[in-house]
Amino acid sequence: ISTEGKPLELGFPYPNGSFKIRTLDKKGFYTKDAPNGATIAKAGLFGRNKFAAGSNKAVIITEGELDALSLYQVTRIPAVSVRSSTTAGADAALDRSWLNSFERVYLAFDADEQGRAAGAAVARLFDYNKVYEVKFPGGNRKDANDYLRHGEADELATLFHNAKKFLPETIVSSFSEFDKIIREVPKSGVDYPF
Repeated sequence: ISTEGKPLELGFPYPNGSFKIRTLDKKGFYTKDAPNGATIAKAGLFGRNKFAAGSNKAVIITEGELDALSLYQVTRIPAVSVRSSTTAGADAALDRSWLNSFERVYLAFDADEQGRAAGAAVARLFDYNKVYEVKFPGGNRKDANDYLRHGEADELATLFHNAKKFLPETIVSSFSEFDKIIREVPKSGVDYPF
């Protein structure tokens, strides 16, 4: 807290006692290990210790701690966060059995290239029949917290309730995608006879 009483940082406690700290004046992060020496690298998912295994039909995984808090506020469904997009697969793997105790796993990662890669890394850990994806449109609404900051809790709830089963980007599944592929002019290869 500054001398004027203004908050300077937000601290997010992880289950093993370590912290991820976000600076507020300009967006930045740093970590603090737990007093017992436990490191953030082995902390698992932010918020996991707040929900019992299988305590709900579903669990939501986000790319940021504020996003997890935002989605929990709107849906009242257990919501946890990975430390970052680059550690998403490893963080989720540490708590894989806890995540598997839920019938559905919702991925609510940021609407950018890193978020899509993180979602794919986490989705690989589970049976694809239980993984759903909350798709954010991007722009100034790239994650769950953006919706709450803009006073759009109802829109965030709608996005969550419209989540579809997760499909890797290389899978074609809609009629419009099939139609586009069928109508494409084939690329010519090598003339016959060789």
